[in-house]
Amino acid sequence: MKLSSLFRESIALTIRFLRANKLRSFLSVLGITIGISCIVAIFTATYSLEKNIRNNVDKLGDKIIYIKKWPWAYGNGYKWWEYMNRPKPSIKEYQRLTKDSNKKIIKNTAYYFEFGKNKIKSIHEELSDVKIIGVSGDFFDINQWEIFSGRIFNDFDLNTGKNSAIVGYNVALNLFEGRNPVGKNAIINGSKATIVGVFEYQGSSIGGLQYDDLVVLPTKFAQRFAKPTGSSSSPSIVINGQENVDIKSLSYEVTRIMRSIRKLKPKEKDNFALNKLTMVSDSLSQTFGMIDIAAGIIGFFSLLVGGFGIANIMFVSVKERTSIIGLQKALGAKRFFILSQFLFESVFLCVIGALIGILFVVGLGLLASYFTSFQIFFSASIFTFGVSIAIGIGIIAGISPAVLASKMDPVIALRK
Repeated sequence: MKLSSLFRESIALTIRFLRANKLRSFLSVLGITIGISCIVAIFTATYSLEKNIRNNVDKLGDKIIYIKKWPWAYGNGYKWWEYMNRPKPSIKEYQRLTKDSNKKIIKNTAYYFEFGKNKIKSIHEELSDVKIIGVSGDFFDINQWEIFSGRIFNDFDLNTGKNSAIVGYNVALNLFEGRNPVGKNAIINGSKATIVGVFEYQGSSIGGLQYDDLVVLPTKFAQRFAKPTGSSSSPSIVINGQENVDIKSLSYEVTRIMRSIRKLKPKEKDNFALNKLTMVSDSLSQTFGMIDIAAGIIGFFSLLVGGFGIANIMFVSVKERTSIIGLQKALGAKRFFILSQFLFESVFLCVIGALIGILFVVGLGLLASYFTSFQIFFSASIFTFGVSIAIGIGIIAGISPAVLASKMDPVIALRK
């Protein structure tokens, strides 16, 4: 018998027996569906999370360095007791770095500091515990924050400390009841400020600063409410390198200037941290790799239960169809035909379960993307992996019942 004919007959027999036992087939498929959907869902979630983070990091570019007191890296080697006594980056250091930097290497420099627990009110509403960021220099050239309405700060705003403010989308929505606030006044911690811009809605974006719920002020204006290096503030100097400069050269230049500014001796350690966006990207693979392993373990146990269910159903199927197997053998059916028939049935059940599980995950993902601001990304490789796992489970679960059926004596089988 030709392989194609064998394959067609196996499919026809399998579908016929599955239709005759709809409930049993459904219960068999359900176990695999749960297992595959569990694996695909977790892998898709971690893939989407990683993709969202990388997209936000890529918006800023890979030649950006943040000079901070604390390094971003964490783990067992994190020497917090050494970092705790470091000085915070100051405005004078930012000004000195801007002045002394090699313009062929460093393209933009900026300074900003964050502090919370601020009150802002309009004639319509009052908000409390609002975060404020004071900015100087090329902040908006480095951080590509999109403006919904109005404008960013100009040189006059930044240099004179004019009472200007740019508010996040949610702040504008809550403070002015959905009206356009550009050109209107607000009271920030008791001081009047004119709103010159509103940021584009960001949503639950991952990676980088979140600006939907904050207010941005020129540094000189923000200093009325908090000291940049005070205990409640978190200051940073941010550097953007030229396009033709690699990150190592940029790091070397920034380190050289900062060590000179802080008058560190050659043998003294750096008392500042150079945090790079590439550090975020580099740590993603390891972090999400661990999550994928956990997902694999969870899915394995789910599939283990589903696999035992398939194997049990296949043994029952062999027992029920013993006389049919005897008749097929008496009519000349080869052992390979009997084996392939049951093995195909097992694999077919698992593949159907996998496809249903994948469709279920896709449906949930589309709903999540529609009703939330978190974008779900799907990967063909994840779906292929899920189907491959299902095929493997089908072969493993079906091989023993299939071999048992193929080895039956036709005379004994016809008597049962």
